[in-house]
Amino acid sequence: MKKILVTAFAPFGGRKTNISAIVMKSLPSSINGFKIIKEIIPVSGLEAGVRMRELLAKHQPVRALSFGLAAGETAVRAERFALNIKDYGINDNSGLRPAGIPIHEDGPAAYYLSFHPEKIVSLLLKAKIPAYTSSHAGTYVCNTLMYEAMHAISGGICGNDCRYAFVHLPLSSEEAIKEKPYRFTATLPQEMLKKAGFIILNAMAE
Repeated sequence: MKKILVTAFAPFGGRKTNISAIVMKSLPSSINGFKIIKEIIPVSGLEAGVRMRELLAKHQPVRALSFGLAAGETAVRAERFALNIKDYGINDNSGLRPAGIPIHEDGPAAYYLSFHPEKIVSLLLKAKIPAYTSSHAGTYVCNTLMYEAMHAISGGICGNDCRYAFVHLPLSSEEAIKEKPYRFTATLPQEMLKKAGFIILNAMAE
């Protein structure tokens, strides 16, 4: 059976949950004849890439999908590019805060993600879920994971047919209500974000 690897991140930045993991866990274990592999990635610039390469090598997926959190975002955001830089505005969960450091000294400046974000956005908008394509995913651990995944896939770690997508999710309303102080940021309902995750997964399983 062909496999789709789906990853999400552990909580970070003082939060107890991460919507990316909530959405990932809500997805089915199989879809359209594909087996779904679900894994949590540590919010660590040193560990994220290592873990992703291990998972790609072990499972040999034909598709890979990563979810991340973009607190303050107003919509689901499908990313276009991964940049060859670590420039963290806050410490990662390992306590590190690199500034302006290449992820791979000999790597390209950027990778274009191989499962096109425009398709993802079109399907989400059709389902009346706010979404848009993004050409800049930031320079925190999400970008590090994206770059490491594309670097490994481009090197043939899981064959020539593997395609990769990265989708940032806004904070869910249910998470925001629990945060203190009560200074609410932009959110979307958790059930809407779960529906978005399913739509994206289904598109990758065609």
